[in-house]
This record gives sequence, structure tokens and C-alpha cells, in this order.
Amino acid sequence: MEFIIIDDSAFDLFTQEKLLLKSGLASKVQTFFSPQTALEHLRSHSSGICDTVILVDLQMPELNGFEFAERYGLLPEEVRGHIRLFMISSTVDSSDIDEAESNPHIIKLLSKPLEIPVLKGLLNEC
Repeated sequence: MEFIIIDDSAFDLFTQEKLLLKSGLASKVQTFFSPQTALEHLRSHSSGICDTVILVDLQMPELNGFEFAERYGLLPEEVRGHIRLFMISSTVDSSDIDEAESNPHIIKLLSKPLEIPVLKGLLNEC
């Protein structure tokens, strides 16, 4: 399974990538500091996307996770059909949690630090 991680924190990108690879859950991990660059990548590589999981951080300066999800929703269904989108954050703000749960593109808001058993369980459900 391939993963795309979008986060403005180099530390979080590094640790999440290592966790995913070490756990065996990910065969390949691509990391992006910029949500806009990640969207451009998805558009330009749309024909090669299959069985991909995106972990997008909630709080980022360029586009926040909800803005990313909104733009992600504009991608063709042929692309989105091969992707599972999760938001990841350390937020405890109930309005953020509610917004993530009501967003049709976001499967779940995951807590930082990333817990591989939780992610595995969710991936097995969907």
C-alpha cells in the first residue's frame, strides 16, 4: 500500500514515514510539506494512483487540512476512488473533530502521534 503524507512539520513527516515503513503497512511513502504541491502531484500522476492512503495534517499555513479536503473533492472520481483520505492532528477542539467527521472525503481524524494499530484497524474496515 502506498502512502502520501502532507505536513508542514519535517519532524512529523520523518516520524510518520518511518513508522509506516517499519510497520510494513506501507510499501512506499511520499512526503509533501505543501498541500498544494501534493494536489498537483495527484493531478499529474492520476493514472498511476492505486490503493493509496493520504494522511493530511489539519493545521498548515498554506492550506489547512479542510481546505485540502475541499480541493481533493474536486479531483475526478477515478482518482479519488483509489485513495483513502485521513486527517491527522493533535487538536482536541471539538469543532475540528465534528467538521472532520462530517466531511464526506475524510474517513477519520487521527490523533498525533500516529498509532499504527488504529490506522490498520480503520484500513481493514474500509
